[in-house]
Parts: sequence; C-alpha cells; structure tokens
Amino acid sequence: MEPVSNFGKFGRTVLIIVGLALLFLGIYLTIYQKSPDNTIECRATITGFRKIEDPNAIIGDNKDTLVSYKVGDKQYDNIELGQYENSWKIGDRITIYYSVDDPAKIQTKTMTYGGWIVILASLPFLIIGIYTLLSVRKRASKTTEEIAEDEERTTVGKLKYKVSSIVIPLSAGLPCCGIGIILSYLEHSPVLALLLFILGGSAVIVGIRSITLYFVIRHRRRK
Repeated sequence: MEPVSNFGKFGRTVLIIVGLALLFLGIYLTIYQKSPDNTIECRATITGFRKIEDPNAIIGDNKDTLVSYKVGDKQYDNIELGQYENSWKIGDRITIYYSVDDPAKIQTKTMTYGGWIVILASLPFLIIGIYTLLSVRKRASKTTEEIAEDEERTTVGKLKYKVSSIVIPLSAGLPCCGIGIILSYLEHSPVLALLLFILGGSAVIVGIRSITLYFVIRHRRRK
C-alpha cells in the first residue's frame, strides 16, 4: 500500500478550507448585499438609457441608466444612476439609495453579482479537494494486488484513463466559463470575460476528451 504524504493531506485540507470559506463568503455577499453608508432607500423608475463614450474602454461603449424618483415633495427626473444591467427595461421599478446630504446622488446596492462569482470560484477548490480526499481513502482501503488490478483495468495498450483527468478540468473550466458569462452579461470587464471563456473552454474540452476516452476504454474492455 502506497503511503500518503503529509503534504498531500495538508494540500487537500487547504483546498477544502479555502473552498468552504469562499462558498460561505459568496452566499453571504449574495444574501446580505450591503447598503451604501449615509443613504436612504428609495424606489425609482427607469426612464431611459444613455451611452457613455469611454476612451479607456478596450471593447465597446459603456451605458448608464436614467431614473426618476421622489424624495419628500421634490421630484428628481432623469438622474444618472451610474450603473447598467442588460435585464433592465424602461418602466422597470428598482431600488436605489440616495445620499442624505445630496438626494441627487444615487446608487444601488454593492456586490450585486460579486457573490455569485465568489461561489463559482469556490467550486474548483471544493471539487478537487473532496475528490482527492475520497480517492486517497478509497485507495488506502485496497491491497497492493487490488491497486495493480485497477491500474491494469484502466489501461488498454498505451491508452490510459484516469478519473482525475475529468474531475480536475471540468471543476476548473465550468466555473471559469460561468464567471465569464456573468461578466459578459453585465458588460463588466469584457477582456477578462473573454480570457475566462478561453481558459475555461480549453479546460472543458480537455474534460470532454477524457470522457470520450473513458467510453472508448470501456468499449475496448467489452471486446
């Protein structure tokens, strides 16, 4: 039976702890979105959208949302929100926060999508950490002969398959693609979104290749 190194145990523990910490942080950020300080909550109506020519933008133009709302007896019309979401339409009612000192200064809750990104980022740590932990425990319960038999069953000539070649690429690639989709949908950091798509898509392709290889090996074993 092969010994399990202390570094391996430490690494798996760190992966799981980091994954759980990110998961709970993401859930907290998603459920308990922070209201801006020194502001008062108010309901506003979306009245239009305005394009912003941003010379610093690498891809595309930014957009801003115009809203109307009432504070006391005073009406504020077509005030720039400083935020844009693809799902918003003219006439929608949204929650805003206006400054106590200047009601014309408005914003929305912070971390409107950051929680989901943190949750997706936790998945690779959790999946890889839990998978390696279960794999080591399962392997530790087997005899040397059973381990050798497993190795032989997963080999057909020079063709070799390992479960980790599916778990690791997919657990890293799918969250990367998910984060890229969120950033692209919200029109934030388009270059980063594209990079995540490329990296995540490449990892997913590797995982799909391993899945295909798995079925090829099973087919050959049946012959």
